[in-house]
Amino acid sequence: MRYLPLLALVACAHTQHDPQLDQRLAVIEQRLDAQQRALDEVRHHDSDTELSALAAQLDALHKQLETLQTGRGGGAWQQRPQRREPDAAAVYGVPIGTSPTVGSPKAKVTLVMVGEFGCPYCRKAWGTVEDLRKKYGADLRVAYKSFIVHPRIATDAAYGACAAAHQGKFHEMAELLWVKAFDARQFDAANIEAIAKQAHLDMKRYAADVAGPCPTEVKAENAEMTKFGVGATPSFFINGRFIAGAQPIESFSALIDEEMAKANTAVKAGEKPEKYYESEIVGKGLKELAP
Repeated sequence: MRYLPLLALVACAHTQHDPQLDQRLAVIEQRLDAQQRALDEVRHHDSDTELSALAAQLDALHKQLETLQTGRGGGAWQQRPQRREPDAAAVYGVPIGTSPTVGSPKAKVTLVMVGEFGCPYCRKAWGTVEDLRKKYGADLRVAYKSFIVHPRIATDAAYGACAAAHQGKFHEMAELLWVKAFDARQFDAANIEAIAKQAHLDMKRYAADVAGPCPTEVKAENAEMTKFGVGATPSFFINGRFIAGAQPIESFSALIDEEMAKANTAVKAGEKPEKYYESEIVGKGLKELAP
């Protein structure tokens, strides 16, 4: 069977925000996600006619999304300067700080996931990261950083996740947000609050954090990730090594295995596993995207 060539978009791009453009981008990304699921289903049934039709629709949607993301201005579209990304061969000293983490502090590899709850590619990548946690067990720690590219739909969820992290329940809240906010397409503050109740958060403390420190913290994290060159979600730093988008699990595993080998060598030489990330990655890595 011959498959039509498709544009391989795997991330939600950050743009100069315009409410109407954000809404159009979000709608198209949701349609892309639905069309891709339909295409995958048709492939199982081996239907050339249906596959070709869906592939053509998906290709058209990709091109429409790409057009919206390239720029805007007046009555005509204008090309934006190409966004620079982190160097995949470099090591960036991304600090964990107070970001929520899952996994052992003695893990030899730390994966920093940068994302938001309004991006379909983050939704896909979340499952991949969960599979990686199962695969590597105590050798992999995951830290989560907020980076909002769809402010209209993702901001309240980011504040809610921040408030949950203050109570040590980020992961529980995140799992509910994916199902009851993203999958349900209900991103309003009232629904996020209802989800927080289902996560058994202290709601008085939740309200205080959402109204108080969380907006500042989310904004600061956005700025921190921008400093390291992040411009789209999801983005990842694996022991400081950059990888972009909702990649196959094999892509992550290859980089994790490479970094694991380096960590094992350092540990054999006397480095304590719980000190490795701070000393070798944060301490020696680049502090920002090079000029």
